Amino acid sequence: MNKIVFFNHYHRGDLHTSKEFVKEVMNKLPDVEFEYWHGNPEVILQEIGIGPSVQKTPALLDKSKALMKTSDTLYINTWVGCQWDIFCKHGGINMHTLYEQWQNLYKGINKFFDTDLELNKSKEHYLPRIDFDKINKKAKANIDEKLKSEYSKKVLICNNRPASSQSFSYDIDSELINIAKKNPDVWFILTNEMLEKEKNISYTSDIIGTKQEPDLQETSYLSTLVDVIIGKNSGPYVFCETYDNYMNKDKTFVSFNTKHKDYDDIKETMSNGLKIKCNYNTVPILDIVDKNKDDINNIVTAIEKTL
Repeated sequence: MNKIVFFNHYHRGDLHTSKEFVKEVMNKLPDVEFEYWHGNPEVILQEIGIGPSVQKTPALLDKSKALMKTSDTLYINTWVGCQWDIFCKHGGINMHTLYEQWQNLYKGINKFFDTDLELNKSKEHYLPRIDFDKINKKAKANIDEKLKSEYSKKVLICNNRPASSQSFSYDIDSELINIAKKNPDVWFILTNEMLEKEKNISYTSDIIGTKQEPDLQETSYLSTLVDVIIGKNSGPYVFCETYDNYMNKDKTFVSFNTKHKDYDDIKETMSNGLKIKCNYNTVPILDIVDKNKDDINNIVTAIEKTL
């Protein structure tokens, strides 16, 4: 039997954003054997029934190559940065980059298997989806129960440190506490704990109520039950950028993004240029290492506008 080995040298968000393309290939080639070589927890891809292959590591493969092959195996690199010309053309991590890259990957798949697979014409079709029936059942029940509240608005804030340089790395704990004090009727739910907090600040770990690590899919489920999703375009925030949330007209996003000097606008967001129904706001961050007055003012103003 011929085989496809998907591989990715990078992080959890990289697996999440490319997942719908992988699922489509698996569905369209039912007679092919599949493996996925990556260094992330198996739970990240549990719903599609393919985890990291035992004792197989992507380190054995060239991360700069989009496709490699042997006589019976096609290796497909799912990392968004591996086709660098396309990555730069579209301004980094967004659906335009992924879509054009997978157009090329489909050509390689068709040549290898003598097929005629084509991408769906809608880029929105490939926004990530999560089957919440397959996440931790105890966590899901805890979220359903604890998200019942009398607060006027529920706000999820993904205040984790970004894995790469997508956004600022410093904390805004004092700013969040001040905002919470000014808005006692709003429930703020944070992904990372702070040294102190107000009574209307909670943590996702307390709501989810399990020791599972990571709990990214559970956080994604929690995000479907809040009004506003705020974050640094990394980790938990990326797992909240799903098709269902994007197509919810009552949902608001606030994304803090590194402002690249090469572009007039922010391009590195999955929402960029897509036909979505939610209210999506990007906030440029000029200094991602050190706090400065302008960036902090923009961050605080953007949060307060959603309340």
